[in-house]
Amino acid sequence: MADQTIIKGYWSRLWKMHDQAKNLLKFTVSGGSGSGTGAAETDDHTSEENEPGPSFDTRQKIGLFLGPALFALTLLFLEADGLSQSAVAILASTLWIATWWITEAMPIPATSLLPLVLFPITGGLDGGTTASSYGDNTIFLFMGGFLIALAMQKWNLHKRMALFIIASVGTSTEQIVLGFMVATGSLSMWISNTATAMMMVPIGMAVIYQASEQLKKKGQAVDHENFNFGKAVMLGVAYSASIGGLATLIGTPPNTIFKAVVEQTYGIEISFAGWMAFGVPLSLIF
Repeated sequence: MADQTIIKGYWSRLWKMHDQAKNLLKFTVSGGSGSGTGAAETDDHTSEENEPGPSFDTRQKIGLFLGPALFALTLLFLEADGLSQSAVAILASTLWIATWWITEAMPIPATSLLPLVLFPITGGLDGGTTASSYGDNTIFLFMGGFLIALAMQKWNLHKRMALFIIASVGTSTEQIVLGFMVATGSLSMWISNTATAMMMVPIGMAVIYQASEQLKKKGQAVDHENFNFGKAVMLGVAYSASIGGLATLIGTPPNTIFKAVVEQTYGIEISFAGWMAFGVPLSLIF
């Protein structure tokens, strides 16, 4: 009975870590502090630890069996020219991992450890090489970017920066749009461009709403479907988030992946400052 309780506790903890990982990728972790929140958070933590974990829905049940099935079929029957047996093993393992990842058949922390088991067993990679890949420099670069983003979000620094830049630029419609673009681009240098857009959209919506209300008070009709100011702000946020993401290595995940591929393929090391020397001027030009 005690062993079952321990297993249930670990299973519940895995699903909690799964939700935390999803929130981290979507940057929906809420910050803030207060004297009255500590006890509530402790109670929530205790209740979550005691929960057995979410029940499996149809998608998860299908993914639970589809992953191993794709793995077995690929490993046994796939014969492609130019693919060695180790490459086929890696492909089969990737299909299993990707299926579980997409369908959330298993918690993300558990799924992420599958390569440690599958790669050595199938002969794709030896255990030492597989394990050392978890400590690759690119992984820690991702972690650093996430930590910076979470710290900014916890203390609402992103909102302070955005509002300060917008207020400093001016109050005319053109200046407000420019302010949003500068603020979004500046934040996107240090936070994922998708996360930056998600942070800036609520601020933009609030400004658009206030602008439409002011026009209504002046007796002007506002067609929300053809409100050019609103379109300009939203498009400005979207474009500047992508442009700002070019400025630094951690601005958007593909940058770090590109860095790793270039280093492994061509032996060219790209430093953080070296990327900024190229990326910042390019972002400013755009």
